[in-house]
Amino acid sequence: MSYDRLRHRLLSGRPLVVDSDTGAAFRARGVAIDTPGALGLLLRQRPEDVLAHYLAEIRSNVDVLSALTPDTTPRALAEVGMQHRAALLTSRAVELAQEAACHSEKPVAVAGVLGSEMVNPLAADRLHEEFSEHAERLAVAGCELIIARGQGSRLGLMTAVVAAAATDLPTWAVVECDSVGDLGSVAGERLLESLLDAGASAVLFEVASIQAGVEQLLRAGGTSHGLAPGVLLAASSCAVRGFADTSSNPWRWASGAIELDTCGARVIGGGAGTTEAHTEALAQAMGAVHPSIPQSRSDTEVDHIPPGT
Repeated sequence: MSYDRLRHRLLSGRPLVVDSDTGAAFRARGVAIDTPGALGLLLRQRPEDVLAHYLAEIRSNVDVLSALTPDTTPRALAEVGMQHRAALLTSRAVELAQEAACHSEKPVAVAGVLGSEMVNPLAADRLHEEFSEHAERLAVAGCELIIARGQGSRLGLMTAVVAAAATDLPTWAVVECDSVGDLGSVAGERLLESLLDAGASAVLFEVASIQAGVEQLLRAGGTSHGLAPGVLLAASSCAVRGFADTSSNPWRWASGAIELDTCGARVIGGGAGTTEAHTEALAQAMGAVHPSIPQSRSDTEVDHIPPGT
């Protein structure tokens, strides 16, 4: 599997590059997916648009490609009368991503995304049930890892991580930070410890600025907590998730993102307002700094990095 050939880079070498803001990338092409069930309709009626999106990210040389699965749950699909097609459309989203990944000359891991901002919050017990069922769909569909999102809620994030980790797939937790880098509603001195205990192997801080990203990386302290740290960097401090930031220069953005590499980020990706133009610039910048990538070792285990490594 591709992820098995990549995960040693959570410890050293060139950081892994994750794809861009999906909503922004689609909107930049004139395709809006900003309503509940829109992803399902797109997968059902216009799969060629989904494949085109995946291929654009593959051409930008990402290492991790996110499948369009956050809104293929029955609750989200109920908005367009397709609640009974959750398993089918989840599988289709992953299958198309795998097809696109086959066009890459290098390993590309396909990640499932768990957690949606298009549906209303649920009570804790119902949320756990929904996340657990969807995480299982992602695993059955063939995802190699799961990116868990809590949409600003610590409860949502922890529930998503627990559900994802229960599948035994590597789980990366996305922690949303506000414009000044504060962890906001998911704050707490024991956040990293809690995420590790819940089963996460990496934490991705979603930030609005390089300064905020650096602050979170310093707080994370490398892999000393047992979690590989990463950053999803917004196109600019004014960027809004789901909307392409046309004022952002991808090459200037990528040049600044190099600082995250020097501060210990093991994963770097596009946050709010970014498109595949940003990830392409980032991948090229990373290649210039790290011209060669060491081969993975078959005995390397990084999905549960021991404290003190």
